[in-house]
Formats: sequence, structure tokens, C-alpha cells
Amino acid sequence: MDDTKLISEIKNGKMHLFDDLVKKYYEKVYYYCYRHVDNKLTAQDLTQEVFMKVIKSIGNYNHYGKFENYLYVIAGNICKDFYKKESHYILKEVEEGSSEEEISNLENKVMINEVLDKLSMEEHEIIILRFYHDLKIRDIAKIMNSGVSITKYRLKKAMKLISENMEGGQI
Repeated sequence: MDDTKLISEIKNGKMHLFDDLVKKYYEKVYYYCYRHVDNKLTAQDLTQEVFMKVIKSIGNYNHYGKFENYLYVIAGNICKDFYKKESHYILKEVEEGSSEEEISNLENKVMINEVLDKLSMEEHEIIILRFYHDLKIRDIAKIMNSGVSITKYRLKKAMKLISENMEGGQI
């Protein structure tokens, strides 16, 4: 059943069908949140919060684009709210006895997070949507509530900043 039909049925009282929406989109929303917080438990909590918000507002849903884009907008807002509450990124602590590979992986994650931290929130969001979720520019523009040309510009600017910081060792 396509999303439009599924949502219509849910709005008509068949709330058990909401499980189908969750099953269809849980993994995508989870990875979206995980890319923002880099912590599995926090990403699970945020993902649950996204679907709780959707279930509360499904009766008012009148989105004319893809439902998936609507979910990313909600997830983005919830992640932003999380950052407001938590003034720092959550980083996994290195335990004593960690292997060199684990330490190297953690260092790479920290380096990537530091580069992403240098981007504006909009640039960071565009990078995640484009490269982690493989969304098209026009879909990103809809999610970000901006035009396609400004989205392309922001993506190009973000890529340039990432390239400069990774090559120049400025992190």
C-alpha cells in the first residue's frame, strides 16, 4: 500500500496501520538521527520521538510531497531540539584496553565530527541528507524549505569547507 493510501486509512481510524509506516521508515529515520548524534541509544530515543510526534499529528497531515521528506523535517527538528538541550556532541569514551583499530575508528569519527561542526546547521543538514541518505537536491530543498539553487550553492560551499579542512589539517 502506498503512503498516501496508508495515511488516509490511518486518518480514518485504522491506527493499527501506523505500524506499517513505522516498519517502512524506522531504519531510515534511525540512521538520520544516528548521523546527527553518533550514539545508538540516543538515536533510538530520537527516532521513537519522531514517530510519537507523527502519530500525534497524523490527523492534521496534509503534506503534498513525499511522506519520507515530512519525516526528515520532523527528525531534523527533533535533532535540533536535542542539540539545544545537550550543548555538545555525544562522543563515545575510549575504554582502557581498546584495540588500535577501535581507537583509530574513534579518532576518524571525532575528526569527521569536528569538520562537520565547522559547517552551519544548514550545511551540516544538507551533507547528511545528500550523502548519508542519498536524497536528490530537489528533495533536500523541500525538506530544508528552500529553493533548489540555494540548496546546490550550500552543498557546494559545504563540500569546499570539508575539503579545505580535511586536506589542510585545520581541525
